[in-house]
Amino acid sequence: MNIAIFGSARSGKSTLAKMISLKYPHYHIIVGDDVRGAFQDALPQNDINSKGGQGMVDDFPKFLSAYFYRSIRRNRGIFNYIVETCDIYPEKAKQYFNKKDTIIIYLATPNLSVLDHFKKIRKYETEKDWTYGRSDKEIINHCQYWINQSKIFEQECQKLGIVFVDTSENRELVLEKTIEKFEKIIKEKGARL
Repeated sequence: MNIAIFGSARSGKSTLAKMISLKYPHYHIIVGDDVRGAFQDALPQNDINSKGGQGMVDDFPKFLSAYFYRSIRRNRGIFNYIVETCDIYPEKAKQYFNKKDTIIIYLATPNLSVLDHFKKIRKYETEKDWTYGRSDKEIINHCQYWINQSKIFEQECQKLGIVFVDTSENRELVLEKTIEKFEKIIKEKGARL
């Protein structure tokens, strides 16, 4: 069983993917930010990173899905894969990742205030994150955007029947419970852990 983890920035997507792969080493992680960066470098004419650009909305989910499922086919069942990224709406996730061998989950923080989200970003950021070295004002604008997106993700996931996990509070505990939920779903489907 493969896992697609989507959602808002700083909701715990990378952390959850790492927790799963540490517990179950046959899971390999595909990081959407890395794929998106390579896509932008190789195909700048698509302008995938433009604000409001159609590239991010239309091309990226399709490209990431093709890469994800090609990786799965090529390894012939030796490994399972986890893909994690933001910037994919639930409708696109359902369109491109809703396969019998894939669990889709969204992590988001719809119940955080802008200030709490800002603190979370600063708490968990590393030098590798795009937020590192950015002004507080820029990060606060980013926080407002992702809180709004989190609320949209929650509503759309409910409509589409996609697993949604609110990581606004007690993130580490919530992520541990999410792994338990995965384990239960995988066992029910008779797939390997």
